[in-house]
Amino acid sequence: MFNASNFIIIILIILISLTYWATSNVCRYNFAIDKKTKILNIIAEDIDPNLVNAKVYYFSELNCNKINLNWDINRVINNFKTLSVIIYQELSTDIKGDPN
Repeated sequence: MFNASNFIIIILIILISLTYWATSNVCRYNFAIDKKTKILNIIAEDIDPNLVNAKVYYFSELNCNKINLNWDINRVINNFKTLSVIIYQELSTDIKGDPN
């Protein structure tokens, strides 16, 4: 049967895998947002040239200039820290932007 240490190791492997998957997909998500923004700007230009173009703003820590798909624990840790800051900011601010 499983003892406590085996169970914790299995949970840890699952959490590390999920964290690695989430942090590795940030660049693909940014690419999708860029593509949809460009399409939105083309549609807005066709409807009314006076409409302001949509802009995409990224968190400065999420940099996708150098894409390295090899396992790099330091990159995963840095991305996890960045994502935890973003999640904390979302949880500590209500919809209107006023801190709780």
